[in-house]
Amino acid sequence: MRQQWLAGVFVLATACHYEPPAAGDDDGVDAAVSADGQEPDGPAANDPTACVEWFTWNEQQPNLGQASWGTQLTDIARHIPAQYGDTYWFDEPITAGHETTHGIQAHLRNYEAPPGHVNAFYVLGNKAAFVVEPNMRKSDIKPFIVTALRGPRYNLYLEQQTEWDDTPLYVFDEWTAYVNGAEVGVGQVQAGIYTGEWTDAVMGPLEFTLYAIATAKAAKQKDPTYYATNMQFRCFTAWNIKRAMALYEAGHNMTQFEWDTQEQYATKLRTMPEAEPLREVARELWGADWTQSVLGF
Repeated sequence: MRQQWLAGVFVLATACHYEPPAAGDDDGVDAAVSADGQEPDGPAANDPTACVEWFTWNEQQPNLGQASWGTQLTDIARHIPAQYGDTYWFDEPITAGHETTHGIQAHLRNYEAPPGHVNAFYVLGNKAAFVVEPNMRKSDIKPFIVTALRGPRYNLYLEQQTEWDDTPLYVFDEWTAYVNGAEVGVGQVQAGIYTGEWTDAVMGPLEFTLYAIATAKAAKQKDPTYYATNMQFRCFTAWNIKRAMALYEAGHNMTQFEWDTQEQYATKLRTMPEAEPLREVARELWGADWTQSVLGF
């Protein structure tokens, strides 16, 4: 079902060039952090993405890959354990990246995550993050997403997927899969190997960025202790917002991904009065300077 929605997702691009994290890159990994999860000194002290605790997930099938896939899809394909075969694979590269990400994340949740109600997110470059689930329901997120910002994936993931209601970070599982899929699409265009038709590959990262902020807003109300003290949730959310928005900016002007609806959605997120509560919680969590730089508000 997810691949049907990928065909309706779009990307926003500017002149900026997006570079995915390289294998072994420890951006966000700090040898020593202060009690609030950030470096005590230096530029990272004001960087809300610098305190993510990363889990190294090495290639499981290092011989997979072909030139037509591109760097990003090759990375994703090599990180799914061989026992899953082609369960998550699709001929369309963006969908293959999206669905294979789900397979990797399911494996990490089931076999590598620490005890407890913990979710897992693979972000390329041998890097994954484990994040404890907040004590709330996925349905608790819905009231914080105003009608005008309920994008093309809202009904499928926030309304129809009721079996995941006890796992609110299911929203993040989909978010990460859409961001990884956008990595594939944008990376192929930049490498000159994209052969697909138009798709909304960067609308997914943009749309789910809003849903991720709404998840934080819901946690503030439903699980305030988690909201106030869980630095892994706070830092990973910031890190993935930054990645998602970089992909949006890299892709929204590419002819393969440009879409007026997507542009309107970004404008509403940044300016409409009804979205101010979400903008406020983002500024509270990550600072006004950071949200202006990364999110444009």
